[in-house]
Amino acid sequence: MRLTDELDRLVLSAVGDDFVALDFIFDKLDGPDTSSAGKVDRKLIYSRLLNLLADKLINAYLLHADPPYITPVEIGRGTLATSWFYITQRGRKCLANSLRRRGSLHSNESDSPDQYTPAVNF
Repeated sequence: MRLTDELDRLVLSAVGDDFVALDFIFDKLDGPDTSSAGKVDRKLIYSRLLNLLADKLINAYLLHADPPYITPVEIGRGTLATSWFYITQRGRKCLANSLRRRGSLHSNESDSPDQYTPAVNF
């Protein structure tokens, strides 16, 4: 999967390297640190989260106080609210690639055209 959607990147970043609940993701995406303008639609976050789960970029689990402490969950709209999410290795790679691409785009945008000397081939 190509991670081109800004919201996918934001959701993957919100999940990060810890088990997080859906409310944490909502709070993180609605917070002042978010680069998105305004409030993010929760239905859209649900949809993107389901896609990220289907693409195996995030896994869903139930956490327990007793063994087994962590059990995978078959995900559906009804189970999202009680699940804990964790980014997969594949998700980390996609996020890193996305951040790298995003960084190179921003650095190219900040370059002014007069910094470049056109190459002349004779």
